[in-house]
Amino acid sequence: MKTDRITSTLVELCEIPSPSGCERHVADYILSRISALGLDAVEDNAGDNLNGDTGNIIVRVDGNSSSSLLLTAHMDTVMPVDGLPDRINVNITDGIVHTDQNSILGADDKAGIAIALELLHHRVETSDYIHSLEIVFTVQEEIGARGAAYLNKESIRSKQGFVLDGDTPVGTVIVSAPHKLRYDLVVRGTAAHAALEPEKGINAIKAMSAIVADLPCGKIDSKTVTNYGIVKGGNATNVIPDRVELIGELRGHDLEKVQYVQKQIDETPSRVLACSGASAEIVWTDLYPGYSVSLDELCIRYFASACKKFDVQVDYITTDGGGDANPLNGSGIICVPFGLGMKAIHTNQENIKLADLYDAFNLLLECVSIKS
Repeated sequence: MKTDRITSTLVELCEIPSPSGCERHVADYILSRISALGLDAVEDNAGDNLNGDTGNIIVRVDGNSSSSLLLTAHMDTVMPVDGLPDRINVNITDGIVHTDQNSILGADDKAGIAIALELLHHRVETSDYIHSLEIVFTVQEEIGARGAAYLNKESIRSKQGFVLDGDTPVGTVIVSAPHKLRYDLVVRGTAAHAALEPEKGINAIKAMSAIVADLPCGKIDSKTVTNYGIVKGGNATNVIPDRVELIGELRGHDLEKVQYVQKQIDETPSRVLACSGASAEIVWTDLYPGYSVSLDELCIRYFASACKKFDVQVDYITTDGGGDANPLNGSGIICVPFGLGMKAIHTNQENIKLADLYDAFNLLLECVSIKS
């Protein structure tokens, strides 16, 4: 590892804004770096099919093994709080990479990309024995792991791997994550003039309010949580609104309990609106499946061995979040998110210690190395 190079790579990547669906400039940066190494990359058509400007990028590197390992990192970030700037101001203070606090940093997941690119340099520049690698840079992870879900899994030869995307400490892997579903609930009433003929109207907002008061919301138990977070409806104060939409989510580790709460949510609108004159329709979308990876799996054993070499305490984590590992595990590719030490992600206080970046690279290199 060349610390100056991986540091400059991280800074250069973080300076490029790349909210979900707008990853083109980061993708071009990655493609130019891959090309300069004399390697080939393929970009799929995820962008065209997911209403974005960029597809997933796949690069394959032959190694010293007949089987390969999969590594992934996502190119998108959340949208900066104050909108999309032309450039993000990145600073390094006392070994910590951060912004001027006017924007997110985007180390989630530019740190993972920087590590993956440095690993490609290492493979080209050294004769070390490492596994054959398939590295995928995905799109639209932050809005439901859409790029990873779209990826043609049949084109991926690897059966195990690591997702280089973790705001957990170096030395951790996420071995369990929940199922996640989204629901779109639409309530329809009857429009009327709010002052002249209010008796002819059925207020969809009022009807929705009654439903919301009865909908499950919050932590159901230690493994299940649901929330509604977006409401759209009405366009004038003098019109009784005839349509309101509410968008919510449901996630949990126990699929049977998730389905039980889903049924509760499904049944609430019709029960509440009985005899009201209003109607409701609810549509569910499976965003990604949950997963639980056994500690006996090969990728876990590689990780534990690497941590032992560097005297790093291993921590196996269960999270209530989700990401690219969910659809990948759901398709049969066993992989775990790899802690990189990012902190305060999705906020203007986001930061990462360079020491953590270097340690994460060294751990990953050990994970993909072939022992003599």
